[in-house]
Amino acid sequence: MKRLTAGLFFVLFLLFAVSEAKGLKPYMFTLKDENGKTVSLKELKGNVVYLIFWSKTCGTCRKELKEINKLYRKYKDKGVIFYAVIIDEKSPDRIKQIKKEWEFEIPVLIGNSVVKSKYRIIGTPITYILRKDLSIGKIVYGEISLKKAEKYINRFLKEQ
Repeated sequence: MKRLTAGLFFVLFLLFAVSEAKGLKPYMFTLKDENGKTVSLKELKGNVVYLIFWSKTCGTCRKELKEINKLYRKYKDKGVIFYAVIIDEKSPDRIKQIKKEWEFEIPVLIGNSVVKSKYRIIGTPITYILRKDLSIGKIVYGEISLKKAEKYINRFLKEQ
């Protein structure tokens, strides 16, 4: 029991430490979107990048994507690029169907096992908000309120 408690404490410490890791660079992926277009993270430099990792079986993701869609509409033409990275579906047609059912417009990238591993996706939703230099500004495990998300977006937009 003592070993389990120590292990759990260590995992929680790592999650907190990573979530506050400023200046770290994320894995520079190249993924296809739901329309077959290739998206390379390194080409997004100069923008704040909002990545939300999700799965089709995640009820919290469904709620969160609908909410974050409000920020997508507000900031998509103001230097913020949003992507919802799905980790458990490869079919573009099914992804488009889910987007319609869940009522969100955020462009979807089709994740893979490498991205899942490199971004330490141990559950969903997980949000990465990247600064303009593509360093990690904030990682959120679980839900994020619109107010908090917008606070980070605005902070990172003001940075040079």
